[in-house]
Amino acid sequence: MLDIVIENIMCDHPIKVRESILIGSVAHLLLRHQINGILVVKDNDENKLVGVLTTTDLLRLVNAALCRRTQRLKAIKKVGLMKAGQVASKKVFSLNKHDNIMKAVVLMHRKNIHTIPVYDKGKLVGIIGKHDILNIALI
Repeated sequence: MLDIVIENIMCDHPIKVRESILIGSVAHLLLRHQINGILVVKDNDENKLVGVLTTTDLLRLVNAALCRRTQRLKAIKKVGLMKAGQVASKKVFSLNKHDNIMKAVVLMHRKNIHTIPVYDKGKLVGIIGKHDILNIALI
């Protein structure tokens, strides 16, 4: 299993959203496609990554809204109106499509991340998530 390269198990047609899309729309995409993370790209360049937005990020926002003492419903609705580029994790770790699966596992474990963009020669070519690795390792 250690000789498996990322290219063979990654999603090579990742769902990307533009940085100006509303969080409510991102949440809908994540739920509809049953994925945990999505790539946020520049409005004018779908190959220029702004960040990664995950279900964990969205839950963090909802939790912050629910922790308010007053106007919780209004705060939650405001979350849905935020833009993906405002919320996406900007500190993004990435992999090369020729890296092996072990590098992905170590990176996910050490950095506590679950969704990693994949590049080849500087171009965004895919995404790998914890489910991709678990599918190949355990099933």
